[in-house]
Amino acid sequence: MKLRADYHIHSTYSKNRHGKSTIEEIAARAHEIGLEEIAITDHGPGHYMFGIKRSLMREAKNIVEETRKKYPNLKILYGVEANILDYEGTTDIDDEVMKHCDIILCGFHLGALFSTAGDFWNFIVKNKFAKNNQRLYGEMVEKNTRAVVNAMNKYKIDILTHPGDKIPVDIDKIAQTAEKRKILLEINNSHGHLNKDEIIIASKYDVQFVINSDSHTKEKVGSCDKALKEAVEAGIDLNRIVNLKG
Repeated sequence: MKLRADYHIHSTYSKNRHGKSTIEEIAARAHEIGLEEIAITDHGPGHYMFGIKRSLMREAKNIVEETRKKYPNLKILYGVEANILDYEGTTDIDDEVMKHCDIILCGFHLGALFSTAGDFWNFIVKNKFAKNNQRLYGEMVEKNTRAVVNAMNKYKIDILTHPGDKIPVDIDKIAQTAEKRKILLEINNSHGHLNKDEIIIASKYDVQFVINSDSHTKEKVGSCDKALKEAVEAGIDLNRIVNLKG
């Protein structure tokens, strides 16, 4: 099986040089390695360290549109990787963001501008303490899962990125929601989630998966060997991974 598309790619429009390659460089690399489709998905504006500035989204989309003309055989989507901001499932997706986007990814990130001090305390501090406290760990898994599920139910999300990374969650409940909402679950090559065990749990439900590089340099575009290895070891039907082809 071969990767035909990579939907999680960060460009120089992520603040503070989080993405090292331009949209044009990313497209050239994707074309060079024979990908059929890519998505430019910088962090949403709610990420205080790396989020794209709202004022630059139209500019980035314009570059995508111009780059499409140069590579007519490469489908280039424009989107964001949105951030979960609170336990109600609020994200930094709004009408202003949506009007520019062809695709919406969403995940949890430590650098988000959380809605309240209480959300910061729970997401950052209590989750850190929970690593060494079994009772608190169980409590935080339940709360974290509720935040992710709420976001999945509130928004039209295409791909849930690296579920299980950064904070512990109940993959079973998330997969149930993904089945209901028709959201793709990402097997992320850079973060190690979904891992083999998580894929096995999620695959009990009628969900589809996507393998993405989460690349921050042009050289990593389409690089998904680790993620594919996890999927193979999980024993799932690889036809359930939407961006692979035989």
